[in-house]
Amino acid sequence: MAENQAHISYSTIGRNIRAARQRVSLTQEALAEKLRISHLHFGRLERGERPISLELLAQIAQALDVRLDDLLSGCVVGGARLEPSDDAQALGRAVAEQATGCSPRARALMLSMCQSIAEYEKLADDKKDLA
Repeated sequence: MAENQAHISYSTIGRNIRAARQRVSLTQEALAEKLRISHLHFGRLERGERPISLELLAQIAQALDVRLDDLLSGCVVGGARLEPSDDAQALGRAVAEQATGCSPRARALMLSMCQSIAEYEKLADDKKDLA
């Protein structure tokens, strides 16, 4: 694979599925039964050991009452990189991708760091205005 070529991270998709499944308190076995697939196959999908079809991913999203893009969040790896000159929305998407699969504590730390950086920038701008 070329160095800058994007690819799909099935382990990220699996983590997203696991998080959504756990939010609704379903076991792997119960969801697999609902989807009419073996629990062993479902476990492999959740661990990212097997690629997943778009059709099955859509069925999982429907069964878990989540949007398909929630399950796909952060799954594209490589490709275009965020440049410092990019807009705030692009930065937000990049940070959100990094936060996918992280613990609530890690996400809170990321937010705190972003807030601290923004606060520092505002203070630096204020000092420039006073000079």
